[in-house]
Amino acid sequence: MTMHRATNIAVSAVSAAPLRGTIAIDCSGTVATFEIDEELAHRLCSDLERFLTQVPRQTSTTR
Repeated sequence: MTMHRATNIAVSAVSAAPLRGTIAIDCSGTVATFEIDEELAHRLCSDLERFLTQVPRQTSTTR
């Protein structure tokens, strides 16, 4: 699997009832666009909150 660095992320609302939107992620000039609903948005928020508050792991260094 190839990993690309995201350089910009945009979130837009498509409709309010039911709540739907799009997430556009720019990776090196290529934009991937995803449609999300309210349930997926809440799951994404929970995952990002966990990511942002996790304790950094200790890495071993070679001596």
